[in-house]
Amino acid sequence: MRGAAFPFAAFFLFFSPVEDGEELGEIVSELTAFLQANIIPIYFVYGLAHFTIGVVVALEAGRASQLRLSRALPFLAAFELTHGINEWIEMLSMISQQIPTVAREPQWSEIIKLGWLALSFFCLFLFGVRLLGQLMPPHKRWLRWLPLISVVVFAIGVAQMRLFLPPNSFAVSGELGDLWIGYSIGFPAAVAACLALLAQRRAFVQEGMPQFGRDLVGATLALAWYAVLDQLVSVPSPYFPSSIINKDEFLHVTGVPVELARIGVILIFAFFIIRTMRVFEVEYARRLEAANRARFAAQEEATRELSVMFETCRTLGSTLDVNQLIQDAVTRIVTQLDPMIAGMVYLYDDAERALVLRASRVRDERFTLTSAENDTAKRVSRQAFEARTLAYEMGSAATASMIAVPLVSHEQTVGALCLVHRAAFSNYAVIQTLARQLGIALENARLYEQVQEKEKLRGQLLERAVAAQEEERKRIARELHDDTGQTLTALGVGLGGVEETIVQNPELAQYQIAELKLMTMRAIDNLRQYISDLRPSVLDDMGLVSALRWYAQQYSERAALAIDVQVTHGKRRLPSRVETVLFRIAQEGLNNIGRHARATHARLRLEFAATSVVLTIEDNGCGFIVDQVLGAHSQRRAWGLLGVQERVMLVGGKFEIDSMLGRGTKLVVEIPVVEEQVLVETPTNIAER
Repeated sequence: MRGAAFPFAAFFLFFSPVEDGEELGEIVSELTAFLQANIIPIYFVYGLAHFTIGVVVALEAGRASQLRLSRALPFLAAFELTHGINEWIEMLSMISQQIPTVAREPQWSEIIKLGWLALSFFCLFLFGVRLLGQLMPPHKRWLRWLPLISVVVFAIGVAQMRLFLPPNSFAVSGELGDLWIGYSIGFPAAVAACLALLAQRRAFVQEGMPQFGRDLVGATLALAWYAVLDQLVSVPSPYFPSSIINKDEFLHVTGVPVELARIGVILIFAFFIIRTMRVFEVEYARRLEAANRARFAAQEEATRELSVMFETCRTLGSTLDVNQLIQDAVTRIVTQLDPMIAGMVYLYDDAERALVLRASRVRDERFTLTSAENDTAKRVSRQAFEARTLAYEMGSAATASMIAVPLVSHEQTVGALCLVHRAAFSNYAVIQTLARQLGIALENARLYEQVQEKEKLRGQLLERAVAAQEEERKRIARELHDDTGQTLTALGVGLGGVEETIVQNPELAQYQIAELKLMTMRAIDNLRQYISDLRPSVLDDMGLVSALRWYAQQYSERAALAIDVQVTHGKRRLPSRVETVLFRIAQEGLNNIGRHARATHARLRLEFAATSVVLTIEDNGCGFIVDQVLGAHSQRRAWGLLGVQERVMLVGGKFEIDSMLGRGTKLVVEIPVVEEQVLVETPTNIAER
């Protein structure tokens, strides 16, 4: 009944005026007696507070956080959980002592309880040391050895107790062991944890989260009071300081059991620690915001890079002039791609056999490059060109950094793109993509230039062909007029004379007729020669092989040149167009040998394959430099060879020429044969073989 009236007495004590001192003392005595009588629920609430803090901290410690506090929280959670369990073990021990039928706890259970208590304080020590180690400079990392030192001190104290104290003083009650754990491990661990929380408070302030710094101050004060009430205010003993500061003295002075005060400070600690755990939500929100900003920045950067690539590709497709193309491309890249400040394009020059600067651009006048930087750019470009991979050279504080990528066209490196930057840059894929697009554009421009050159050459060949036709017509007209025409005129005059003399002088007329007959035969021979020069009938009648042998014999007699004609793999008739092309090529080849080669021997080799025919013309003449004669910018054009090349291309063939000064010349022509005509064996063909 007295216990049930306690709440009303407590309410009366705090909210009613008290006039009698004896009555106040009686109320305090009743309150103290009530608390001592209900010490077991107090232990339960005390353990529950610790366990609740441990669960909350353990849940927050499982977050994926970048805060240094998160890496130390598992040890604080371990301390709270183990210490809460320890308080419940004490509660159960008190309950068992009040039940007479329950056997007394054995000695080893006391040892286990002391070990469990030491483990809980060791976890608190690890929390403080781990957090301090992350927040303090490296030269103070020796603090991580403090928990082990405290354990060693505790072990030394326990050994001394076993040696110098009576057996029952430690083994039976365990009170001195509990006291020594608090002094040697618990109190230093609490001090380390308080210092760590204060250090973390400064870190929160520096990171722009002062509200959590204030919560940590409250948690630190509560933890400090907890260290005093739990480790210093312990069981009484004859040893200092527990002989002065202990539970009995605290109860005598305050009238409140120390366990109730511990509940108060641990609840305050729980309040501030739980408030501090909200820092992870704030940190997560900040990380999310930073990730969004980074994503938006990456999107903007990607958009800007795509814009640069699009504009550059549009620029590359707007012209086929090589010089204009590379100048516009490097201008677009440098002015729009950050953080580039300058760019150069080097192309390989076959004449100089080196990389030559073809275009350059700086973003503005502030970024003018020094001669040393220009030399570095050329060196890095040469490295990229030779290695066919990206080359990079980091600049110093006074110089810029260089990055160069090769320009590749049809699996062949044709140059290098070099970009200069002073700020950090790592998106090399963009530059490599731009270099690939520039290489493709250079290839298109080169092909267009070749097409233009071929069209120009074809026009010149057509002009020369037309001129040659007109010259041939003039020659034929002149020959017919000067030779055949005069012969026919003479025949007409002679026949008129024969008509007059045939009656008067038959013998003279007979002589004149004989002369006219000889004149007629010569005219017929001349006409046959003209026709043979235009197109030999043997080509149509006997085929390509016979025509080549006939022409080689005729030309050998005229030019005093020894000519061998070889036919391999069996001869056969070819399509008329192919035979005409090969015959004209042989004519042009022998004519060039006779005019320019100063050769004494030539060879024609005709090789019949299954689907093609190959004509090879060789001589032992003086030779020439092919690039100087057939090059696109040659000063002295070999129109005959260019005509041969054009004829071969018209029938889908291949043309190769190999020549060097003093070594002679070798011309190889291969023409595919689609339609074949088998040579019919005739007596003439058999005799020719």
